[in-house]
Amino acid sequence: MGESDKIRVGIVGAGGVARRVHAPGLRLIPGVEIVAAADPSPEAAASLGAAAVYADHRAMLAEASPDAVVISSPNYLHHSITLDAFEAGAHVLCEKPLALNAAEAEEMLAAAERSGRAHMTAFTYGFMPAAVRLRQLIEEGELGKIRTVRGAYLMAASPHQRGWRSEKRLAGSGALGDLGSHLIHLALRCAGSIARLTALERSFSDSPSSDVDDWIGFLAEFSGGACGTFEIARMCPGRGTDMSETMTLEIYGTRGGAVLSMDDPLALRVALGEAGADPKRPLERVEVPDGLIKPSGSPRGPAAEDPRWGYRYDQAWRFIEAARGRAAPDPSFEDGLRCQQVLDAVQTSSASGGWEMVPRGSG
Repeated sequence: MGESDKIRVGIVGAGGVARRVHAPGLRLIPGVEIVAAADPSPEAAASLGAAAVYADHRAMLAEASPDAVVISSPNYLHHSITLDAFEAGAHVLCEKPLALNAAEAEEMLAAAERSGRAHMTAFTYGFMPAAVRLRQLIEEGELGKIRTVRGAYLMAASPHQRGWRSEKRLAGSGALGDLGSHLIHLALRCAGSIARLTALERSFSDSPSSDVDDWIGFLAEFSGGACGTFEIARMCPGRGTDMSETMTLEIYGTRGGAVLSMDDPLALRVALGEAGADPKRPLERVEVPDGLIKPSGSPRGPAAEDPRWGYRYDQAWRFIEAARGRAAPDPSFEDGLRCQQVLDAVQTSSASGGWEMVPRGSG
């Protein structure tokens, strides 16, 4: 491995996603070293196993000078940390939702483009083998022209919803941004941009400091003419949390249909070809082809990992490949912005009760 292949990474924010997804994924990649971690809690930062620990990201950027930065801080900090990281010359992988609003996301994308550095938004579920296969089927025309989209992300109440995630000024939104950004990104990736939508939201928290949505639903009209229904909720008893929560995306077209479930990441339920043309044929579970279980070159070993978790490490590998100039950053900050435009429209519509246009499309 050449010297140019070595990538020194700094991580900002040492919460659960950093400990369980980002750091383990980075450690699998040859030539990658986690040289620094920044978090207000020294103990949390030290848990990432970095060579140096900082309380402030600016000190980390100035002293450790990482080649790449992973941002897994609370949402309200994404904008400022990202701008500082690009100013320091680093490549950036930022957690979703990319920002508190589309205006911030636009500034972050502009900074990324000026810097010439790799930029990615951490939409982890896009690396799910079933999601990769679903998009492939659509691109190959197996579903025909898309008519309807149905998405849901449901989970039980979880301790992680408390704290900064329960305050709009810190999180931007509640279940919508925390969970719905994943679902919206997949829908845009598979079905194209959303032209307009109308939404309704509710808050069920008994915490006096909580001012965000716990349930949100919206109808959407896609730019290609398809109609969509979405439900996102994080107080659904029995729907689990962590790996046991429920996310589904159903897409039906003129030639067939396909259903993705986070519970079954290595397969889809489909009605294709003759089955798609026969109204008596039910959906059939079909496993993802072996060649799509992980990207070519990914260092993870799928046989040794829980299939509901291992694919998440491919995100770090893709980011490092982009930093090394071997692959395009995907999903990029542009994907993060397009998702944010939908999040903004959903919140505006839920407040007004009317239909909202999504600026410049979203996919």
